[in-house]
Amino acid sequence: MATIFADTHVIVWLATNDPRLPTNGRTALVEHGFSLSVATAFEYAELHRRGRLPQRPTLVDILADFGATVEPLPAESWSIVDKLPPIHRDPVDRMLIAHAMIAEATLATADINIRQYPVKTLW
Repeated sequence: MATIFADTHVIVWLATNDPRLPTNGRTALVEHGFSLSVATAFEYAELHRRGRLPQRPTLVDILADFGATVEPLPAESWSIVDKLPPIHRDPVDRMLIAHAMIAEATLATADINIRQYPVKTLW
C-alpha cells in the first residue's frame, strides 16, 4: 500500500476513538501506519491553539502514539494547487491534495469535496 496521508479530522477521530472513522479506515491507519503532510500538521496545531480541538491529544501525542511522521511539503506543490479545479476553497486542504498527488499518496479523508479531486482516497 502507498503512503497514507491522514486529513486533520481523521487523526482526531483516530486518536479519540470517534465512531465516524470507518472500521476499514482505522484498520488501515493502525496496521499500515500513516503520515501527515506538514499542511495537516499546521492545520491541527492552529486549530488546537485556537481551542477548536480537544486539549488532548496534542499533535505530539498522536505522532508518538501511532508512530506517524510529518512529511515536508515539496516546493512544487504550489504549481499543482494553481491547476486544481475550484471545487474546494480551503487553501490547507488544497495543499494537502497537491502534496498527496506529488507523493502518489492515498488520502484518508471523509471530506466529499476532497474526494472529487483526482487523488486516491482510502474510503
